[in-house]
Amino acid sequence: MSRYPFLEGCPAIVQRIALDRPTGWEWRLAAELLRHLNGPQFKRLKNLQSGQTYKPLPRVQLEDFIDFIVERTHVMGSLLGPLVSILHRLTDSFGAPSVAGDAEEIYDCCVLMRDILVTAVDHEEILSFTQVPEEGEALRDLLLNALGQNLIKLVEFPDTLDSLIALIGTDHGGTYENPHTVTHIVTFDLPNDFDKSFNRDLKRFERLI
Repeated sequence: MSRYPFLEGCPAIVQRIALDRPTGWEWRLAAELLRHLNGPQFKRLKNLQSGQTYKPLPRVQLEDFIDFIVERTHVMGSLLGPLVSILHRLTDSFGAPSVAGDAEEIYDCCVLMRDILVTAVDHEEILSFTQVPEEGEALRDLLLNALGQNLIKLVEFPDTLDSLIALIGTDHGGTYENPHTVTHIVTFDLPNDFDKSFNRDLKRFERLI
């Protein structure tokens, strides 16, 4: 594996794809790397969303609660931008038609995505398990899973790459001059009334204290 030292420690299937480079190897490599790197984080997130995990965290005192909420909303607002950029970079790393992709770039993008997911699940755990004042529970509950319910959509991304691989060698209607295009759209959004609800609960908290 001296040709790809950055893949040391990865599953054998990942290393074999990089070495053998079968048709569509870029998509295969990304799919298996995403499963390997992100699988544990999606498992953490699913366990959290199903209420099957717990982590003791300290209580936030009433006078510190607004700072806690500001920090959590900052994390939420800071993660999606880099994630979108990583997805675009990953697409570019596959290479242009008839041009080989960049294995190390694919790996780097998958690692970056893993790091985003780690931070996001940490964030959701903090929201879920931090004890907050009763006056702030509604505001905290509004933020719960707002990020997680979007990120869980990415669990299907490796399967989408598999579907691209399955098209290889089939009569999919594409040609070299007019290639068949497959688009995978992941929508990251909040409920339509999120801002209204947040402002309402914030004012309610301010009245209660």
